[in-house]
Amino acid sequence: MVKSTKSTSEKNKQQIRTENNQNTFLSYFAQSGHVGRSAEAAGIERTTVYLWRRNPEFEKRFLAAEKESVGVLEDEMHRRGVQGVDKPVFYKGEPCGVVREYSDTLLIVLAKARAPEKYRERHELTGADGGPVLIKEVEVRLTNT
Repeated sequence: MVKSTKSTSEKNKQQIRTENNQNTFLSYFAQSGHVGRSAEAAGIERTTVYLWRRNPEFEKRFLAAEKESVGVLEDEMHRRGVQGVDKPVFYKGEPCGVVREYSDTLLIVLAKARAPEKYRERHELTGADGGPVLIKEVEVRLTNT
């Protein structure tokens, strides 16, 4: 009887450890969106995360953290596009100042993601005089050569 109590106690400790590892992983993952680095921060193998994802409750929490990480990425994209990033300037191998660089590309990506109806690439095909495109039927004959 004592043996089963110990086994139950060990299972409880393992469950608590797993929950702590999952919480640590998800916290890092929500901030980084990087499975490998988040697993390392939680002290687990990356493959463990994929095993956990078979559990519907963990998968739900994983997807919520992943969605949160997109917001973190968007914040960084916005910062680099609007506030810019200071880059060092060198002259003859020595630093002599900084220049602030902005990313138009990141702002374009954000605009397309947030307002695709306005900023997406548009391609329109029309036929003669703006009419519909006519497709001719083509007969294809296969021959043995």
